[in-house]
Amino acid sequence: MGVSRDKLLSKREYHLYSLAWLFILLGWLMVLNYLSNKFFYRLDLTSGKAYTLSKSTKAILKGLTQPVSITFYASGNFPPALKSDINQTRDLLSEYQIYSRGKLKFEMINPDTNPGLQEKLKTREVEPIQFQVRGASEFSLRQGYMAIEINYLDQRQLFPNALDMADFEYAMSSAILKLTSEKNIGVAFLTGHNEPDSFQKLKKMRAAVEQQYVFTTVDTTDGEPVAEDVSVLLVIGPSRVPDLDKYALDQFLMRGGKIIFLVDGTEVAEEYLMAFPKDDGLDDLLASYGVKRNHDLVLDIFNEKVAYRQGMFQLIQPYPLWVKMNIPKLEAANILPASQIINSLGSVTLPWASSLELNSSVQGIKATELLKSSPKSWVQTGQFSLDPNRLPPPLPMTGMGEKSRLLGVLVEGSFKSFFAGKPEPKPAQGGTESKKESKEKPARLDQSKPTSIIVVNNSRFIRDDYIGLGDSNLDLVLNSIDWMTWGGKLIGVRSRISTDRPFNQDINMCLSQRTCGTGSVVKLLTARLLGPFVLPLAVIIYGLARFQLRRRAKRSWQEAMEAGK
Repeated sequence: MGVSRDKLLSKREYHLYSLAWLFILLGWLMVLNYLSNKFFYRLDLTSGKAYTLSKSTKAILKGLTQPVSITFYASGNFPPALKSDINQTRDLLSEYQIYSRGKLKFEMINPDTNPGLQEKLKTREVEPIQFQVRGASEFSLRQGYMAIEINYLDQRQLFPNALDMADFEYAMSSAILKLTSEKNIGVAFLTGHNEPDSFQKLKKMRAAVEQQYVFTTVDTTDGEPVAEDVSVLLVIGPSRVPDLDKYALDQFLMRGGKIIFLVDGTEVAEEYLMAFPKDDGLDDLLASYGVKRNHDLVLDIFNEKVAYRQGMFQLIQPYPLWVKMNIPKLEAANILPASQIINSLGSVTLPWASSLELNSSVQGIKATELLKSSPKSWVQTGQFSLDPNRLPPPLPMTGMGEKSRLLGVLVEGSFKSFFAGKPEPKPAQGGTESKKESKEKPARLDQSKPTSIIVVNNSRFIRDDYIGLGDSNLDLVLNSIDWMTWGGKLIGVRSRISTDRPFNQDINMCLSQRTCGTGSVVKLLTARLLGPFVLPLAVIIYGLARFQLRRRAKRSWQEAMEAGK
């Protein structure tokens, strides 16, 4: 059966037809390239989405009202291992520009070939960093730039070394939020009651607070009110708070201030490994706000291990008095409710914590449980030893009551003043009453504006010596401050880092000992072959298949042309 000539294309028409399709394809590529800059999307398969901007960062960028500029000064002489970090930093900053809707401009500059720029950067405190170059025949020290500069109006934030920014997105987003905010937010630590020194025992926490907020300390022992520029006050492990200071705390809360109480129900004498009930004078104040404190010690079968020396040996064993809470598991078991403050946390460990209860007689407030021990926890009261060798077996003791214990709580609402209907406390004899009366004080309030407090019946978990027991100890406090000030804008950004996923060490061990089962060997071979061999092979097979199809189509066309002659 013949083929009519009008249904066949000449060779010239065939080439024109192919050329037209080529131009159409190029046109679509240009359109897709334009749309990709307007509607950006990245496929991120890491568990923490470490290579994709969070929703919180995108919200911050979309809320910009004035232009922000970011300049990344990066040298070109870094070794390949560091160049991958530079490329990742460049890609993330490009995303910042895309999601800002034109309000943020990003520029990457190599100062190596511009001596004039290098001199100018010195005046702006931008200096090159040193790095090592190692090779088969080379080991040397070199210098290069790796600085990030953020400018907003007349304000500036400099990161001299991008490699030191462990949590890159949080550092960048918090800096942008701080620079573009209408006013600075003050966060203060209460002092004057034998609290741990913020420059010695709370250095890590203080440094983290200073990164985002205006940090200060507040001493209320002379009867002075808390300054109005303080938004959040942290009360951390005081020894004894007298009525005059409690009045200052109470009136700060009445004016709408927020307070985070990190206090202890027991006094722990670490040098003697003994514990005693502690009276810091805050029980009645917190009870009036709806939180009842207990002076016990909580023990839990889910705990952190402790290392101690016994004779010539160092022993490691579970320590029920260091309660370890896995927040995702507690939420999955409905032991903790969903809360923005704790949703992104991992584990929090409280060493020598005491329990809390809610005071049901206080009306008009809302309580949200933030920290709870497992249902397999119990308590001990009174004076007892903390020595791991003298602790009872890690099981609930008869009569102690095996149940989950409240350890941290958020309370919101309009609070009634603890001093309502009571006279204002006076300073002790020899105090500074004349000085106080010479200053104008804020009017006394008996009912607060809508505000909030957080109470955790443990203060040691945030000290430098214990902050590393839980991977989210510090983040719990920072999330609380952020929720009380920015409304949680930074909570979704904090601690989003990539995690290496190495092969199971058991597989490596069994390979070395030649004791692996069939399943382990198959798993290892599949993982090692998939990347370097299977995926490239799939691309080759696809290319060969496309080649054969095109060859077959061309042959059919030639046969049709010959049949039509």
